[in-house]
Amino acid sequence: MNTIELAAASLIGTALVLAPIDPQPIRTLNTPLPEPAPQPVDEPAIVANYDHHGTLWGHDTITKTQADITHAHAHGSTIHEWHVTDPDGQPLRIVRTIDPTTPLLGTDISVIPMPPLPPKTLQTAPAA
Repeated sequence: MNTIELAAASLIGTALVLAPIDPQPIRTLNTPLPEPAPQPVDEPAIVANYDHHGTLWGHDTITKTQADITHAHAHGSTIHEWHVTDPDGQPLRIVRTIDPTTPLLGTDISVIPMPPLPPKTLQTAPAA
């Protein structure tokens, strides 16, 4: 190590030692610790996303998909929506967004599961 490197290292070391340190508040031992903020619950990625050819390109959460649909609508995209039921009776929401700048390549299709429908009740005839 030459004298210039030694001088630079000494100067940097001195600056680090003399750097001001923010004072920390003093806490008594009987003061309870602050409650940690609750961690958000991770939402499962259950929305299937497809491109305009019908190729699956990923999965998202319902919250993120809804935010993407809202953003697309706000930016002038065309939104088509259908409600269907799969063969097992699960209701699905199908949303197609079409970007106006690239109508063919800007088409995305999201398949969003919905809460199950309540069981059907049979209508009964009133007692005579």
